[in-house]
This record gives sequence, C-alpha cells and structure tokens, in this order.
Amino acid sequence: MDIDKLIKESAKKVDGCIAVSLVGTDGIALATFTKGINSDLSLADAQLATLSTTAETISKEIGAGDIDEIILVTKKMVIVSGLIGEDFYIYYALSGKNQNAGLARYEIKRLAKELKEFLY
Repeated sequence: MDIDKLIKESAKKVDGCIAVSLVGTDGIALATFTKGINSDLSLADAQLATLSTTAETISKEIGAGDIDEIILVTKKMVIVSGLIGEDFYIYYALSGKNQNAGLARYEIKRLAKELKEFLY
C-alpha cells in the first residue's frame, strides 16, 4: 500500500486542506502531504501526538470514553484529527474561506478503515 499516495489523493479532495499527516502516538509521521506551505511538520506532528494523548487521558478521567476525533479551531486554521486504533492518528490542517471540515472528518473515517488493516 502506498500511504503517501493515499494521503495526497485524500488531501486533494478536501477544500482548504493545506496539510495531512499520518502520525504515530510517539509523534513520528509515517506519511505527510503539504500543499501551499513550506513548513516542516515534525514539530506539529509531535505536539499533536501529545495533545491527542492528553485528550485521551482527560476523556477517560471524566468518564467520557475513548476519543474519536479532536477539532482545534484557531483564527487562521482548523485542524481535524482522528485516531486510528490506539497507536496512530491522522490530521487535516484546513485554511482559507472554502475549508470543508465535514469532508475532512469523512476522509479521516474512510482512511481509518482502510489504513487500520495495513497498520495492524
């Protein structure tokens, strides 16, 4: 399976998508695609892994159950993240007026099913 190609094709479907990354909970990316940005996503990958792990801990502490997704909304961007099993997550960074967070959420669920078989 060509994960890089899969991620790139998915990113192109989502309006406003400027980055997609498949990351282990250790913060190391397995595949990344960026469009229109010249940034190294390594630090973001690591920090989002920390955020994901922290959110999972908080969720369990308050009895909310397992995390399905995390949506981070800032003044310039929306970041939609979803877990794949216990060891991986994928996130979409969206920017601009025509961003489609709903489609990003759909793509995360679709890719999670496809990648879960490959990753586990």
